[in-house]
Amino acid sequence: MATPATLVAEGQQKSRHVIRISCRRCRGSKLKCDRATPRCTRCVKADEECDYPGSRKTHVGKRAQVRDLEAKLGQLEDKIKNIGPVNQSNQLADFGSASIFNFDPLTLSSFDSLPLHTSLGSGQPTASQTIEQSQTELTRLGQFEQLPALETIEELTSIYFNELHHVAPMLHRDRYIAALHLPPHMRPPMCLQYIVMASAAKISSVYRQLALPFYQRARAYAESDEMKEEGEHFTTVAHAQFWLLTANFEARQTMFLRASASVARGIRIAQMLNLHQMDRKTPIGRPTLAPARDWTELEERRRTWWVVFCLDRFLCGATGWPALVNDRDMDTLLPASEEAFANGFEEKTITLKDLLHQRSEKYSSFAGRVLAAHLFHQTIEHTSLPASDGNPEDFKNGSYWKQHRDIDNNLASLLIALPDTLRLPRSIRSPNAVFVNLITQAAIISLHRAAQWVMHPLQDALPEHTIRQSHSRLIPAAEEILHVLRMIPDLEATLQNTMLMYTAYMAALVFLEDFAAEHSQQSEDNMDFLVGILITMGRSNRMVASLANQLAIDMYHLGIKSAVADKASEFSAPQVAEKMADSAGVRFCVLKKPPDAEAASVVAGMTPDLGASQSALFGERGGKTVEPSQESQLGESDELWSNTMPQSPSIGPKFMYEAMAWPGLECWDSHST
Repeated sequence: MATPATLVAEGQQKSRHVIRISCRRCRGSKLKCDRATPRCTRCVKADEECDYPGSRKTHVGKRAQVRDLEAKLGQLEDKIKNIGPVNQSNQLADFGSASIFNFDPLTLSSFDSLPLHTSLGSGQPTASQTIEQSQTELTRLGQFEQLPALETIEELTSIYFNELHHVAPMLHRDRYIAALHLPPHMRPPMCLQYIVMASAAKISSVYRQLALPFYQRARAYAESDEMKEEGEHFTTVAHAQFWLLTANFEARQTMFLRASASVARGIRIAQMLNLHQMDRKTPIGRPTLAPARDWTELEERRRTWWVVFCLDRFLCGATGWPALVNDRDMDTLLPASEEAFANGFEEKTITLKDLLHQRSEKYSSFAGRVLAAHLFHQTIEHTSLPASDGNPEDFKNGSYWKQHRDIDNNLASLLIALPDTLRLPRSIRSPNAVFVNLITQAAIISLHRAAQWVMHPLQDALPEHTIRQSHSRLIPAAEEILHVLRMIPDLEATLQNTMLMYTAYMAALVFLEDFAAEHSQQSEDNMDFLVGILITMGRSNRMVASLANQLAIDMYHLGIKSAVADKASEFSAPQVAEKMADSAGVRFCVLKKPPDAEAASVVAGMTPDLGASQSALFGERGGKTVEPSQESQLGESDELWSNTMPQSPSIGPKFMYEAMAWPGLECWDSHST
């Protein structure tokens, strides 16, 4: 124990021996040190050992936070080591083949997206314990696997809104992106997040291999939400949006049966939420949605409904299936302008019923798209009905021709009374303006092709000028489609909607028939341009690839030698379109079941052997040699699999259905297409 005399003596030495570095104990306690030697005053009073470091750079040990982070990093490395050997042989393209309930090294590459556990037991846990803890944490957050890197999510989301938003303009960009950074329970549903990323990945050369895995994850999350409790987890606006985007993705992937079912699910969820009667003054039944927080949220709900309406109209109008949406029961205002929606400025609109009666020129570009979809459906519905039921022999008073003239006048009035936001070429950069003009011209083509077919056996009973008048409407409509396509500055960005490719194909058929009748060089040049567009877009869309394939075959059969059309041989898409022999329509059919002799090889994952040259595509069909002068129409015995190149990858048994359709195209006897 130090005596007072000792303290005084040591204090006197302080003034004579002072160093610049504090002792270790004062530095560790972050206290001021008088730096006296051999012991500082604090150490003398506390009767503790006083030690001065030899230099300022000393080892003071690691902070607790650093030690915790190193421990967590070690656990993650152990997880990767245990899972790595299983997935080491997998390629990036097989990323989605593993169960979504398993971890994958690809998703573990971004540590900032991993939920790190803070309550770890003493000692190093085993790999199985660590994985079990991580799965428990992910389940609590509503996730089945680690999310991709935040940078990847943001980039894919940006691609979606820049390139694909106009196809289904219902998500509010700023709110959706902001919601991605909220706590997990406040973010958009995982199914919606993944289908947005899958859609963007499909058109991205960098992330294209992730499109199908993300789509599979999105479907798994949606099905999981359906099984939670009594169904309240999937009856939301976000889930309706998910099914609509899923249908679009599936159609682009030629998953046509799935796409049709997805549209139906989206429609039913929207109807359960009463999105079709949002603006009814006296609602029927109890409300199923909480009141919207503001006008922007209300507008997003309206836009979701009108995307539903457009998809239903194109689906039932072209396939002949019954419509799931009854326009007489709708009481929802038409969508406002894109600027008002993006900026949150309230804009007054009217209903579709009022627009049909008033024919106002003041409506948004999206509302114009809704109107065009409605008239397109009316056209296809009319051409699909048997003409014999409408007294076609009486051109003046027959119900068939009365309805024909009404629809023709409505289509012409739509084009004449378009608002400035939909007029071309002023609004050529607007996807909605392009869509409205092209789909209206395609409806005109469908209407008059069907009329000519009805007129053909009645030439003696009908006035001669009616046949000429109907024929004279076809070429101008096809030329207008061609003119619009030539004006588009960025084809790949604007034509992401496959329905626009349908219009290009319809225009090409008109030029094809004109060349067969008149041998017009201009029609041949026009077909070259259109097949070139289909080939360009077909590189990222199998549906369009098939249309390009079939158009090239028809051109070859008419004796048209085209270097552009020859490029269609690079596609291995199945045939989905053929001109029908017994009507004015076009049969859109994904595949016929192959003959029994070839069925086993198809099921095993092999395509029929069609030879080693491109003659399998342009010179042979079902084992028969086809001369250029022969008819381009296919008989019942023709083999639709003959359009698959022999070196093409396996199509697989999922295409072994007859009469598979996609939203907007037809696979049965319809005059519409």
